[in-house]
Amino acid sequence: MGGQQLRILDEIQWMLNKGHSAWLLAREDSAIHEEAKHRGIPVHTVPFRGSVYLRAVFEIVKFVRDEGIQLINCHSSVDACSSIGAQLLFRAPVIRTLHIDALKTDIIHKWLWRYGNDHVIVVSHGIADRLVKSALVDADKISVIPTGIDLGRFKPNGNGHYIREEFNIPEGARVVSEIAMIRPDKGQKYFIRAVDKIADVLPNTRFLVVGSATRPEFLEEIKAEIAALRHWDKVILTGFRHDIENVIAASDVIINSSISEPRSQLIHQAFAMEKVVVASNVGGNLETIRHGVTGFLFHSEDAESLSRNVLSVLRTDLKQIKNRAYLTAHSYFGIDTMMEKILNSYQRVLEAGRKHRI
Repeated sequence: MGGQQLRILDEIQWMLNKGHSAWLLAREDSAIHEEAKHRGIPVHTVPFRGSVYLRAVFEIVKFVRDEGIQLINCHSSVDACSSIGAQLLFRAPVIRTLHIDALKTDIIHKWLWRYGNDHVIVVSHGIADRLVKSALVDADKISVIPTGIDLGRFKPNGNGHYIREEFNIPEGARVVSEIAMIRPDKGQKYFIRAVDKIADVLPNTRFLVVGSATRPEFLEEIKAEIAALRHWDKVILTGFRHDIENVIAASDVIINSSISEPRSQLIHQAFAMEKVVVASNVGGNLETIRHGVTGFLFHSEDAESLSRNVLSVLRTDLKQIKNRAYLTAHSYFGIDTMMEKILNSYQRVLEAGRKHRI
């Protein structure tokens, strides 16, 4: 479960809460399928397998016909390709939501981008620019809509006390946390390599690595990085947590050390909770953070740069930066703001389809 999966579920949950009909279509053995059932979100099982799997195509066509689906929002090339049958047979518009900046540009995927969707939603302007420059999607078919967050859940003065108690963090200790799926592109190893430099200066600091690994070997690599530290005992691997708001509340600094980052909803969450963010200067981080104004940017893949920024943050009163970050979250990153933009995109696509049929 990463940011993409959480955004999908939050979108569906919001629509259900507002009286719309919405379903998740997913493989039965997927984490998002399990989480949707846990949340009480309607789920329809589709055996997605590769870009062209006839059983998946048939299942979507049948579901669209039986439920009278008006629009399909696809979040990967697999489900976008599998939805073409419904698009052709029932003229069900397909919107493609892109959460990542890695684009496949082979012949099949180029065709899919050009003709397999009616509109594209992306999380950052950087991704939109790449789609246009690669001649995959026309600019007028793209909406840039950053991930929105629940401002009622992520708010200042949250309760982080039991997190500190759970992990035996001493009273008065500073806490620096990185929250992300554990995999190489998230750059956790650079965060860990900064630990000794920070702890040498501020020994009463603890470091949380929050999240589960997408592969067992990725977790083993992180454990090896920790074992090589002089201050290894100050690093805590928490695993996956549902209570991210409490982890953020327990933290003094939130880290995003990604090597590649389309757009981080964690940064939006930290902003809303008036926490200082130190993030790598890549991708969507550059669009979210104004260095020295709403947070801080360090040189990507540079543990020395990361440690300098964290030490500066921990030594300084940054009340104004926290306040500006909070106002930014409430102005641009609330889930209501995101969903209003998404529904506007849906409405434009549906209206264009009706005009085309007339």
